[in-house]
Amino acid sequence: MTAALKHEDLIQKLENDTDESLEFKSDPDQCCIYRVPRRIRRVNDEVFTPQLVSIGPLHYDKPDLADMEKKKKQYVKSFLKRTGREKIDEILSHIKDNEEKIRTCYAEASTLLNPEFVMMILYDSIFIIEIFLREHLKDRRDILLATVPLHHTLCTDLQLFENQLPYFILEEIYRLTGIHISATFMQLSCNFFSAFISVELSALPPQWAVRHFTDWRRITLLKHYQASASAKEWIDSLPCAVKLHQSGVKFKYIRTEGEQSLFDIKFEKRKQLIPFFEVHELQIPQLLVNDGTERLLRNIIALEQCLYPNDSQVCNYVELMDYLINTEEDVDLLVGNQIISNHMGDNASVAKMFNKLNILHSQSSYHNLCEQLKEHYNSPWNNIKATLKRVYFNNLWRGTTTVAAIVLLLLTIIQTVCSILQVV
Repeated sequence: MTAALKHEDLIQKLENDTDESLEFKSDPDQCCIYRVPRRIRRVNDEVFTPQLVSIGPLHYDKPDLADMEKKKKQYVKSFLKRTGREKIDEILSHIKDNEEKIRTCYAEASTLLNPEFVMMILYDSIFIIEIFLREHLKDRRDILLATVPLHHTLCTDLQLFENQLPYFILEEIYRLTGIHISATFMQLSCNFFSAFISVELSALPPQWAVRHFTDWRRITLLKHYQASASAKEWIDSLPCAVKLHQSGVKFKYIRTEGEQSLFDIKFEKRKQLIPFFEVHELQIPQLLVNDGTERLLRNIIALEQCLYPNDSQVCNYVELMDYLINTEEDVDLLVGNQIISNHMGDNASVAKMFNKLNILHSQSSYHNLCEQLKEHYNSPWNNIKATLKRVYFNNLWRGTTTVAAIVLLLLTIIQTVCSILQVV
């Protein structure tokens, strides 16, 4: 009898553990906000963690962000003065009606129950909209906007991958407010982030679907990029920048204007009248590196590896730069050619940053370019030419002296041969 009761208890526990009410409903097409996998975040956990304000459920109710939770209530109070009580009722009803859709945007099930989850979405949405409105209306009484470090930290926090609300709910809530200003929510967003070059967003046409601010930042980077038509393949190796330079590759900075993109990297041959002086150029747009670059890149890398594993262009770019940069000397070369604009101080910090960016290697759009570079590097003739140019033709005077010496040597040989022929 005791054994039977124990067996029945186990069956009951199994039924409780698999109760349908505990099931997490996930929609792969809707899911777009993830907790960054441990393998990616272990190198530098801080770059994925908000420093000032928590948005959404993944960092909700953290003690070190509690002060900002109190400030959100002040923003809601200001918002109520703009819209009136009726609008808040309408917004709250809209969030409740879309609660399940919002929850499915998160890869991790939230432990927050219905009332708390809905209120969190309400407070976070209104905070974002209100701060965007204050920036648009040039309200410099707001300490978050008037204090540059706080403003920059806020901009950065709002683009962290784990610190997001679905874009659709922000846009719909802004529409429901009925606030009469001549700006869409997209325009408000672009205006808010434009204060800092490292986090600015581009206005997008209606056909571009934005999932959240991190996704929008990636779209901004890729906006003018035309992917190569060639098939993507794995990159197994590539000589660093200094070694490529020693083999005769010239690094050229390309200014990104109009329809050009940061990712438009090309390997071109420029023919000269004398084939010996043919130039092989690796043309790379300039990358501005500052204290926020690592945080930005790591969050977009995490986004791509979770959401766009088969279209990870930012990861492809970082992988290529990681191959080019092994040591401080590689960064010296790229900085000297204006390919990297270093605002971090010493070049060793830039080398360390790229060497520690943690990406899963994937098939790359730069495969063909890397194969061309390796073919050039492995050519003995290219290395001989590069050595001759570096030693004997590295400036006008030395080149002129070298040519004069060669001519003199040839004349001497000719004279010697003529003298021998006369004797014979």
